[in-house]
Amino acid sequence: MDKPKKETLLNQNPDSKICLNCGFPNRVTDSRCMYCQTSLATDSGLISWFRQTFYILRWRWQLKQQRETHHKPDSMPIFKAAGFFLMGAILSGVGVFLFTEAVSRNSFSKGLIGILFLFYGVFTLKGLFTKK
Repeated sequence: MDKPKKETLLNQNPDSKICLNCGFPNRVTDSRCMYCQTSLATDSGLISWFRQTFYILRWRWQLKQQRETHHKPDSMPIFKAAGFFLMGAILSGVGVFLFTEAVSRNSFSKGLIGILFLFYGVFTLKGLFTKK
């Protein structure tokens, strides 16, 4: 299968014209922008190229932000939250058990492993209860 070609900023589609106000890609035959209804004046030169490149990147960033906000669920599903809680509690419990066992037997390596389990369990629980 052929991979789809990515559009580069240098080799733009000749059938599109970038609005200098909002950065929306329009057809060459349009005299007004389909998004913001401003006039599509044609500029040439290096400054125009930089302006068009800026608007293309800004437009893509705005579309990406809109997609990310529309597809994010507001809350975690109950089964996933229960799994995170159970895993955090188990890891924390194992960490406490290994640490107390290491202290009673004076084992430095088991103590480190216990601390790592404990911290990993605490961070799992912290990720469950904090909003990002």
